[in-house]
Formats: sequence, C-alpha cells, structure tokens
Amino acid sequence: METNFAAALLMAGLVFVILFSVWYPHAQQQKTDQNVRALARMLRHARRHNTLVRYHNGVPFVVTHQRRGLVYMYGGRMVSREQLVSLLGSEAVVRRAEQEESMQAPNPTRLTIPN
Repeated sequence: METNFAAALLMAGLVFVILFSVWYPHAQQQKTDQNVRALARMLRHARRHNTLVRYHNGVPFVVTHQRRGLVYMYGGRMVSREQLVSLLGSEAVVRRAEQEESMQAPNPTRLTIPN
C-alpha cells in the first residue's frame, strides 16, 4: 500500500510539473501581449494628436495638448499629472514634456486677418 501511495504521489507531482510547464509560458505571453497592446494604444493616441511616445528609463508615456489642456497617458490609459509624476518618479521629465508640447500647440486665437 505504501508503494501505491508513493506512485500516486509521484504521478500527481508529474502532472503538476507538466501542467505548470504549459501554463507558465502562456501566462507570460499574455503579459507581453498586454504590454504591446498598451504601447500600440499610446502610439495611436500620440499619432492622432501629432506628437510622439516619450520614454523615461525605458518606460513609455505620452503627453498631448488638447482643447481641455494637457492630457497624460501611461500604460495605455489616461492618468492625471500627479499619477504620471509618481509613476515616473521625476517631475522634471513631465515638466520638460509639457514644455515641448506647449511649444507645438496651436495658437488658440480666433481672429481673422482682413486682406
């Protein structure tokens, strides 16, 4: 009876190892796919607003200038300025990106110049 229990325990361990070896790479692939989808979402947002994806220490983020002001994107989703500063760890990086975006923003005047 002791050998049957040991054999059953060995078989259960073997099944666990096989299932884990199949599941773990699949889980890592899903994580990679999620990161690629987030980067693609940020790239589409940046192109739509005529800007680019910026990187700080390998971490991508987007700052765009829209009608409602500056809009921040990190990880494929919109975040507030405070969240972006805490995620990047440096306010200087965010401030520099804001300055670059404000230089590219259109002039909001609605005056027409007569001929």
